[in-house]
Amino acid sequence: MTILILAVGSYGDVLPLVGMARQLRQRGHTVTVFTSAHFTELVQKAGVEFVPLGTAEDYDAMADNPALWHPHKGWRLIMKRLVSGALEETYVLLKSKVIIGNTLLVSSTLGFAARLIQETHHIPHATVHFSPGVFHSAHQSPKIPGLPLPDWLPVAFKRHMWKFLDHTIIDPVVKSRLNRFRRQLGLPPVSRIFHDWLHSPDLVLGLFPEWFAAPQPDWPPGTHVTGFPLYDEAPDSVLPGIVQNFLDAHPEPLIYTPGSANKHGQAFFKEAAEASQELGQAAIFLTRYPEQLPPSLPTGVTHFSYVPLSQLLPHAAAIIHHGGIGTCSQALRAGTPQLIQPLAFDQFDNAARVEKLGVGRMIRKRNFKASNIVHHLQTLLGSSEVKTQCLSLQKNFLENDDLSRSCHQLETTFRMV
Repeated sequence: MTILILAVGSYGDVLPLVGMARQLRQRGHTVTVFTSAHFTELVQKAGVEFVPLGTAEDYDAMADNPALWHPHKGWRLIMKRLVSGALEETYVLLKSKVIIGNTLLVSSTLGFAARLIQETHHIPHATVHFSPGVFHSAHQSPKIPGLPLPDWLPVAFKRHMWKFLDHTIIDPVVKSRLNRFRRQLGLPPVSRIFHDWLHSPDLVLGLFPEWFAAPQPDWPPGTHVTGFPLYDEAPDSVLPGIVQNFLDAHPEPLIYTPGSANKHGQAFFKEAAEASQELGQAAIFLTRYPEQLPPSLPTGVTHFSYVPLSQLLPHAAAIIHHGGIGTCSQALRAGTPQLIQPLAFDQFDNAARVEKLGVGRMIRKRNFKASNIVHHLQTLLGSSEVKTQCLSLQKNFLENDDLSRSCHQLETTFRMV
């Protein structure tokens, strides 16, 4: 097959689809990845064809905006960018590579352009969701800031609430511009965009296991849950020498990361440095933007731009992070306790699920102070129940290749001649 993969988002959205592209190419398909020019090196290293969308400067400009990490403003910022002129440009680029009768479209949650091409040209399409928070279920509703919908509420009431939110808050941000472009394409208008339209009617893949989020009765028909992709660029490599040397001198450090695209983690790292000093425990700060770090780091605390979590976490005592699904899943596989400070998007729901599994705790941004960090880490690291549960969940990853399962599901669903 000719497979066109549209990856919209940050590293957490792009990495899994690059891993999928790499494996699909190895299985004999012709694969092209469409994503931000910011990820040029990442895609090229995977050995697949690449079409850049926008410029690296566009990505940086988005990351520079502090509103990106606000629980409500961040979503609106992303949506306005998504349905701007970038949507039309992406549609044209993607369409230019379509071979009628032998093309499969695969897109991340926000890959609206692929969904439009499916409608205009009847091209088979799979929507890929990385976290269960995307599904606005009335049975087991995701945890969203400002929207307390506990499981015990009547399903009919929650269904009504989702409908109300779609019409009053969600649709108004994207509906007008999206439907204007749909008119140009000869398509009818749509509503309840995040509840219905963004899910492909052909196939929806949930890249997480059922023990993390069981499928609900009102999820889209044709949804298949295939497991965590766990791709982080270096599945077969060893740790860089400088990292290994630090671990030899400081075994079982704490790992702190506020997210790969986060340029506004000054307060996060300030409190992290103080907490590590108070605990007297070594720590590794992970960020590609070192300007966020304190002017000087305490003894036993160091910084690396990037280290594959698949290689690093088995050596860690705990990881303190933002709640991205990729980081959560790598920690679950490594059996590493998690302290999560969610900021926006699906992170609150991911954190709630990790907490419910008994392998981590959630701490609100306003409470992310050194004293609270110390208290939570001491509780986590001193708990035999947390340790036992981490080891128990870790067994779910033995000899599992969930990325292969996802690729196999694509191949069996879309058999083309």
